[in-house]
Amino acid sequence: MHRVMVIGASGLLGQYMMSAGTQLGLAMVGTYNTVKDGSPSAMHMDVTDPDSVSRGISAASPDLVLLPAAMTNVDQCERQPDAAYKVNMEGTLNVAAECRSAGIKLVYVSTDYVFNGLKGGRYHEFEPADPLSVYARSKLEGERVTLDAGRGNLVCRVSVVYGWNRIGNKSNFVTWIIDSLRKGQGIRLYDDQFVSPTYAPSAANDILQLGLGKLKGICHTSGPDCLSRYQIGTAVAEAFDLDDSLIRPVRTEDMPLLAVRPKRSCLAVDLAESELGRPMTDLKKGLELMRASEI
Repeated sequence: MHRVMVIGASGLLGQYMMSAGTQLGLAMVGTYNTVKDGSPSAMHMDVTDPDSVSRGISAASPDLVLLPAAMTNVDQCERQPDAAYKVNMEGTLNVAAECRSAGIKLVYVSTDYVFNGLKGGRYHEFEPADPLSVYARSKLEGERVTLDAGRGNLVCRVSVVYGWNRIGNKSNFVTWIIDSLRKGQGIRLYDDQFVSPTYAPSAANDILQLGLGKLKGICHTSGPDCLSRYQIGTAVAEAFDLDDSLIRPVRTEDMPLLAVRPKRSCLAVDLAESELGRPMTDLKKGLELMRASEI
């Protein structure tokens, strides 16, 4: 039986990785830093503390480590660059070094934001990264230390991860839209920022399956769509029978953000679909699954 460790098991992606592994009959061990998921096997780990990482991985003795834990608030990273690099780069280095010493495969979850968005089309794994923000640069450094630490390691890039958060109270882009529209609040969404929305339960299963396989290097594991944030909003409204007249399209220059976002960071998922032998979960299907599983 494979023993799998999820570092960041109480996060949106991590919690579904735990569920996916359990359904496959794997022995799952999850770590948390600030929010515990309540499972008896959960252990505390601070990725920025090398001793904490060493103790945790040694105690769990996994065959595979998945690392979705990260500092993901893009503007917060811009305000606190030292903290961003400490978590996203140094934290990853601590995990990667320990995995290397123990001969464990590491799967690191990264982001579409490593690209500058100027291509005008979808990005493939082999295309050069050019990050525009502190968040994106720190995540790219995390990719590099992961790949440098072991030839068999894998980087999986996702984009705008969404789904029900069953553990913490942290919202995501889609749940924020749902909550806002249900309260009758008007929202403004960018119609000039294009992404590949990623359904957390599907991505968690996909990343776990790829990690258990022989794939190494970089793989895009997002949804297959290339949609503006405004288009995502109207799709959410339709799927949940909400009032889309509350959604107003805006352009980036109308509502400038602290951190620069790429205009079109959509990911090509051909490699993942080929490896998995199935299509990735598109937004329409993801929202159908969300609505069906709402508690």
